[in-house]
Amino acid sequence: MPHRAVFRLIHKRVSEDGVEKVSSLLHGETYRITVYRVEGLDLIVQRVGYADAERASGPLEIAPAPWRTYCRWHDGPLDKRDNPWERIYCTEEAEGYCRVHKRSLRSLYEICMSLRSPKSLEACRALDREVKAEYTLYMIHTGGKGLKVGVTRSFRLLERIAEQQHSVATVLGVYDSAYRARMAETHVSKSGMAVERGVKRLRRPDPGQGVHLLSWIAEKVSGVLGTSWSGRLFRVKPAQEVFHAVQASPYKIPGSRFEPRTYWGGILVAHSGGRLIALKEREMLHKDSLVIP
Repeated sequence: MPHRAVFRLIHKRVSEDGVEKVSSLLHGETYRITVYRVEGLDLIVQRVGYADAERASGPLEIAPAPWRTYCRWHDGPLDKRDNPWERIYCTEEAEGYCRVHKRSLRSLYEICMSLRSPKSLEACRALDREVKAEYTLYMIHTGGKGLKVGVTRSFRLLERIAEQQHSVATVLGVYDSAYRARMAETHVSKSGMAVERGVKRLRRPDPGQGVHLLSWIAEKVSGVLGTSWSGRLFRVKPAQEVFHAVQASPYKIPGSRFEPRTYWGGILVAHSGGRLIALKEREMLHKDSLVIP
């Protein structure tokens, strides 16, 4: 019997797919870039009224409006990888976190990583007192002269890069403190060498356009931070289906059935009604936006 479900996560399996030699379009140097691909994905959902997560089996359906938004809390660990289909999620409706989970460690982590204020850094300090984890400071080229700096837990690095539109990426540093990692990120951002926000409009990535710029700035950042840049360059290469799909607003296609195909840069590509459609995950996550078998 069909059941309405909260769309919680696109769980991505990212695998290495060799090395590319890329020449800078403007400078002619050749760079080696390790290539990864999203080889598989699972849609993690939670049936409305139930706390258990599960992997959704298709075909899936876009739920009719209105959609309700649910608390983002779940019991997965912050310091290591888990199986997201084994999580327990909160069942309360809320924007962000419900009253019970507003002071949870998971909420603290999101404040630490997402806000741009003294409150964010205080949350990072509090997080360090409770959670021992490793954090990676990374930088990506987002097109043109655009560079974005960010922080993620090290075990999620490839998945985090896959979630953002980019042509090439690199690691700037590894830290045992969320506070120190965020301070380094803020320092890079304030220097004007990179920004903390990515792009929203879908672009076809061209590593030849940004590889020299990224490498040059990474060297400069290392000098500013007092670290040593490894020179490692990598990217998560999108499937061609990402750029062949027709962008569709999920709000406007209730009742549409679809089969997930691939993912890149915040876009879920699915087969629906004889065509490929591109759905923005941020428009659907943590909402009862799906109907599952």
